[in-house]
Formats: sequence, structure tokens, C-alpha cells
Amino acid sequence: MDIIEHFLKVELQNQESYTEMLQFVASLYIRSGEFEGEEYVIRKLDHINFILVRERNGLDGEREISQPVVMSRQALISKINKHVLNQGIALINVCV
Repeated sequence: MDIIEHFLKVELQNQESYTEMLQFVASLYIRSGEFEGEEYVIRKLDHINFILVRERNGLDGEREISQPVVMSRQALISKINKHVLNQGIALINVCV
């Protein structure tokens, strides 16, 4: 399973998590920041560019960060919506 598939499976399990994540990603009013999920962090560099990283604590207590994935806003929204549609979660309408 690739990083994007694992991210979608872990982070988008219900309507609430989908709504919160999509509002962060789609918002043109949030220019930069972080959205912290269960295992992944979405870093918004600007209104178009995002970095997805998996963060977890290793056995030694040190923070481990996975290989980052860089995505555009449109590509990330598309993958999120496709995943939730397949899961039977109701899509919400945001300006894209």
C-alpha cells in the first residue's frame, strides 16, 4: 500500500474527519498551517501546495517522520473525495 492510500485509509474513516480535513485543505482563507490527524500531518505551504507526512514516536521515543509526499490542492481534494465516495461517506460541497 502506498503512502497516499494508507493516509486516506487511516485518516478518513467518518464524516466528521472528512469534513474537518476538506475544510482545511479547500479553504483559501487558511494560507499556511498544519492539520494533525491520527497518524499524518498535512502541511499547507500556501493555498496550492501541501506536504503529507506520517509522524509517529519510535521505540526510542524519538519522533519518526516518513518520506514526505508533495501534492497540489486540486489533486489532494480529488483523492480525498474519491476515497470517501467509495467508503459511502457523503460528499460536501466546497469551493475548489
